[in-house]
Amino acid sequence: MRVPQWLTFAIAVIVMIFGGYRLWLATRTQPDADQDERSGRRRKGFYGMSKKTHLAIGVVYMLLAAGLIATSLGFNPFADAVGPDTITPTKDTAPSKAVPPDGIDKQ
Repeated sequence: MRVPQWLTFAIAVIVMIFGGYRLWLATRTQPDADQDERSGRRRKGFYGMSKKTHLAIGVVYMLLAAGLIATSLGFNPFADAVGPDTITPTKDTAPSKAVPPDGIDKQ
């Protein structure tokens, strides 16, 4: 079974959007961070990560989306790593065009 090409492109777009959001979180300013520190509250979960972490994860998501798009367009870096080696048959070893008789008709 083959995965439809439009599905991999759609997933790549979703991954790219989420990676862009992570990159945006890494580059934006946090105006209320000082207020949170003064009040003693600490951000939790997704927004509690550092900017460097958001940047690293955003870059990983962008690379993943680029890989999905590349493989959808036919790039296969490990094509020769799996499967048996095949050789092009020479003229002498190529199958003949004439089918030899099987001998069943001789009765």
